[in-house]
Amino acid sequence: MSKTLTFKISIPTQDGFFGRECNNPDCKRYFKIHQNSLKDEMYCPYCSLLFNKNELWAQDDLKYAQENLEEEAKTYVSNEFSKMLSETFGKQSGSSKNSSFSYKIGSPYRKKYISPPTEKEVDSEIECSECKAKFQVYGIFGYCPLCKCDNIIIYDTNISIIFTEIENASDKNRSLRYVYNDLVSTFEDFCKKRNRSRKKYNFQNLKSAENFFKDEFGISLFNGLDNDEILTIKKLFQKRHIYQHNKGVIDQKYIDIIPEDGSLLNQIAPLEIEEFKGATHIIRKILLKII
Repeated sequence: MSKTLTFKISIPTQDGFFGRECNNPDCKRYFKIHQNSLKDEMYCPYCSLLFNKNELWAQDDLKYAQENLEEEAKTYVSNEFSKMLSETFGKQSGSSKNSSFSYKIGSPYRKKYISPPTEKEVDSEIECSECKAKFQVYGIFGYCPLCKCDNIIIYDTNISIIFTEIENASDKNRSLRYVYNDLVSTFEDFCKKRNRSRKKYNFQNLKSAENFFKDEFGISLFNGLDNDEILTIKKLFQKRHIYQHNKGVIDQKYIDIIPEDGSLLNQIAPLEIEEFKGATHIIRKILLKII
């Protein structure tokens, strides 16, 4: 008759947070969720796919649990075997005409110590303003893992991460090229979540984004912004575009949209931290209209 053995293995936490890893092969990114916020199903805060909580185990935690389980099993088998021999022979010794025997109980199996998994890096701790879930992420993200909420707190956290990257960068100009792209991508992600139509919109293009919100929601993205703010946000999007597709060289298409920079035709577009900071505040104003 078979017997099922159950062993309890404790996974260590850091300040009450458990490491989790997205089960989407195209994501596989690491995050942490507080023990009080664990649910049977959770979203990946990066790619937004929904998983059963048992599908989100971090691989290092699974390895730690498996190794500890093996040690528990070895200990159990050793103890049961010793118990069986003890019950059969005890400390007796004896002999017969053709044989002799003796038995002495040996030392029990000593479990090996398994080092806890090394915690992976995270850089932000967030409490969702909607469901109060507590979680930690690394880098840019887009969702609460419990309610899938996307709110202005998520935007503010992402901007804080971006500014930290700039401050820590050894090459500020190279870092700015990346964060211009990050900011446009963050804006694009928020817009995509609002698109429930069958029409395709390019949210990396301000005109396309403006048309979408006007057509679908009757919202004017630029309403309430002054001319300087509109110019700043247009420069951010166009500079991001030419660095992605034209090695940062200002072409005629750029000038057609931003004639104020006509003297810079065929030159490398300047990237400025103050311009970028201004754009983050302007995009925040826009997002407050649409989220």
